[in-house]
Amino acid sequence: PDPLYTQMGFSQLRALSASGRPSPFDAQGDGLIVGEGAGMFVLKRLSDALRQGDTIHGIIAAVGLSNDVDGGLLAPSSEGQLRAMRSAYERSGWDPRDVDLIECHATGTPVGDAVEFISLRALWGTEGWSPGQCAIGSVKSNIGHALTAAGSAGLLKVLFAFKHKTLPPTANFTTPAPSLDEPGSSPFRILSEAQPWPARAKGEPRRAAISGFGFGGINAHALIEEWVPESAEPASEPTEPLPSIPVAIVGMAAHYGPFQGLRAFQERVLGGDIPGAPDELANWWGVQDATWFQRPGERKSPGGYGIDELALRPERFRIPPRELEEMLPQQSLALQVAADAIADAGWDDRPRLRAGVFVGIGLDLNTTNFHVRWSMLPSAKRWNKELGLNLEGDALEDWITGLRDAAGPPLTANRTMGALGGLVASRIAREFRIGGPSFTVSSEETSGTCALDVAVRLLGQGEIDEAIVGAVDLACGPRTFLCADRVHPFSPSGTVRPLDPNA
Repeated sequence: PDPLYTQMGFSQLRALSASGRPSPFDAQGDGLIVGEGAGMFVLKRLSDALRQGDTIHGIIAAVGLSNDVDGGLLAPSSEGQLRAMRSAYERSGWDPRDVDLIECHATGTPVGDAVEFISLRALWGTEGWSPGQCAIGSVKSNIGHALTAAGSAGLLKVLFAFKHKTLPPTANFTTPAPSLDEPGSSPFRILSEAQPWPARAKGEPRRAAISGFGFGGINAHALIEEWVPESAEPASEPTEPLPSIPVAIVGMAAHYGPFQGLRAFQERVLGGDIPGAPDELANWWGVQDATWFQRPGERKSPGGYGIDELALRPERFRIPPRELEEMLPQQSLALQVAADAIADAGWDDRPRLRAGVFVGIGLDLNTTNFHVRWSMLPSAKRWNKELGLNLEGDALEDWITGLRDAAGPPLTANRTMGALGGLVASRIAREFRIGGPSFTVSSEETSGTCALDVAVRLLGQGEIDEAIVGAVDLACGPRTFLCADRVHPFSPSGTVRPLDPNA
């Protein structure tokens, strides 16, 4: 991702630090800064790791997942966060007071940090703890907000804390923000300097928790334990695979190209020789008229089954009309088809805390439109000279403005939200008050099948009772179509014979 795109889009939603001091819990801080990076981990069953002599950096005791059912996409909900936290402790058999270190999400906003702190206080309760017994902090104070990679950075921090038996400090911390409790009135403390982390008892492992709370109300809470060979062996692991549990499909919906709705799809795929030849793709931004597209070897008049327009009735969803208008088509299409499937299933409007949403997606290249618009600003003056236009003053500025507007509208908070892939599932969850795990899966052509696999596994394990599963992709966009054609050329005739080697 381009850093300019990330930072400018993110700043529309959450104020970036003016001073460059990322201090999520610090009253003297100015918000947050962003960072780039990646973290990767190799996981095994504990029994296999022991048998094969691996170095064990830590043990994942449990992970709790949820999605908020109240509030807005940008407003965190303590109720949703608590469901994720309590789910993790219930699965692990831990008590929250067993944890000595909490790696907070700490988004760096006053509202976000205050709600997270309220959730922690509610989780720990009013008794059974000593003031300041648990250290809290965030790796964001060291490296900035790494967005989707933030959770992996937090896990790395916890594992190094285990290795060095050290409670890490929060960088640049001086005094707590006003929304946090006064020192001594809660079980939590924020460290400005590293401290030794002694074990509670000989052979007892150190324990930590990691929170991640994303846009759209996606909540995750992981419980991590130090590996101590001398400690008691963990609960026995199953040697036989879990039994296969039949999963029923009770609702369906579809919209493929001009075939909108189950009836249209049914007639197209089961009806034999029904008219519906591929049309010349529309909404190609004038690519067909470009000089480079007219060169020999480029595909002429590409055909396909595109969706020329997508209409959403504002009264159908609890989303403001302007927000609906500024969402990318990928999110709009997924929301509409999900609504049709839910209606087909006969759901009522009560909250469903044990249901989840799992959507397979590919990258919607419309997310890059904002970068195209920005990149024109420094490039247009050079183009003015190279093309011999020799525009000056207001004429030049008007020409540049016209170019940028033709590339796409400026980035706003709504458009930032409408371009985030994870929001595809969150919008569905929020709209229909679904409180279980809800997220997207991206695995190219297997994305939808992988999302189905995740849902079936969670249903089979009893973690959820219902699931919305599907996939959405806009394969007819000019960039997607042309790139795919370069990798594996489409049929020159437009005739679809996928199993005919002579086609």
